Amino acid sequence: MCEPRTAVIISAGTELTEGIIQDSHVRFLSAELTGLGFAVLRGVQVPDAAALFGAELDRATREAGLVVITGGLGPTSDDLTRELVAEAAGVGLEFHEEAWQRILERFRGRPISETNRTQATAPAGFPLIANPNGTAPGFHGRIGGALVVALPGPPSELRPMFASDVVPLLRERFSLGSAADGSILRGTAFMVPESALEEALRACRRDGVRWGTRVDEDRIAFSLRGGARADREAVLADLEAHLGALRVRGGERRPAEVLTEALLRKGVTLVTAESCTGGLLGKYMTDLPGSSRVFWGGWVAYSYEAKRRLLGVEAALLEAHGAVSREAVTAMARGALEASCAGMSLAVSGIAGPEGATPDKPVGTVWMACHVRGGAEAARPFWFSGGREPVRRKTAVAGMLFAESVLGSREFLDTVTKW
Repeated sequence: MCEPRTAVIISAGTELTEGIIQDSHVRFLSAELTGLGFAVLRGVQVPDAAALFGAELDRATREAGLVVITGGLGPTSDDLTRELVAEAAGVGLEFHEEAWQRILERFRGRPISETNRTQATAPAGFPLIANPNGTAPGFHGRIGGALVVALPGPPSELRPMFASDVVPLLRERFSLGSAADGSILRGTAFMVPESALEEALRACRRDGVRWGTRVDEDRIAFSLRGGARADREAVLADLEAHLGALRVRGGERRPAEVLTEALLRKGVTLVTAESCTGGLLGKYMTDLPGSSRVFWGGWVAYSYEAKRRLLGVEAALLEAHGAVSREAVTAMARGALEASCAGMSLAVSGIAGPEGATPDKPVGTVWMACHVRGGAEAARPFWFSGGREPVRRKTAVAGMLFAESVLGSREFLDTVTKW
């Protein structure tokens, strides 16, 4: 008989097994479940093929106390999770009128296909898990000795559902204790490679304290568990001293959150002038609900002409120094502030590659500038590794943290310019 606090994660979808989309669920769920005290036996991907999916489900429910399935809850014929879980449990499918009404409400004013009714069904006797962020509810129930939890595939639906509904369910079913017992200390690392964070954690370790990490596109979330509370807190404090207060924060945070909080404390709104990031800064800021309190707006001034016409950057300046220079980003920041009603500007311009590099400005070279109306002004260069997409993403993350530092919330050390 398997240990009850063991888990298997099954990610369903042919688009995963064929490499069309990347599976981020196994990493996310493994870190979360490990932090809760589960031993994750494996995470697997299965295609939309009933025989293969069913065989993996049968194996998982015999070996683990918890089976988490992601995906396969859509309305189409290749979404097999409901049918296969019902078959494994020896029950039929049950229609939930209240779930159907929530789906109709979500589609209000838009046409809806009758096939969407499938999303209001679940294996009989398996309670639904409401999905306020999408149309497909999750569900949970027992197959033999295993608790099976089915979650929707989109990360924007799965992650909040797991945090708000699945974690309390697991605490109750597996007697994991209260989230307030302090047994897990969570933190966030910004602008730190995963290998460097691992080295720092090893250097700051305390007896009995274990850690897990989860890499997201704009941060690395980490958890400290085991040992005494004082030892976990000491590890976090030492990690902050080792890597710097700007790069290590207590709790799970996003760069846009920390900048938003700094802007709110100062009562300042932000305007952006973006070149190489192509609007990514604005995207990250407006991903947060209530961002209109602090984000005035921005410009994507990609070409020389756009920088001249939209932000008033002089042609002679661009010809003399280039768009990736202290002079150019400073002019962009000043122009954005003058053309807006915001209290602070952030400008970025860089070489994301693969073209545009020069011997003195290789791919990954980025200049940033911030200007506070009637106050501080700062500009500095950065050097980011990776291809076009990593450079753009790293520029946006570093830009938000740089802006936070200019507001006086954190010191941006000269050593924090390479990533």
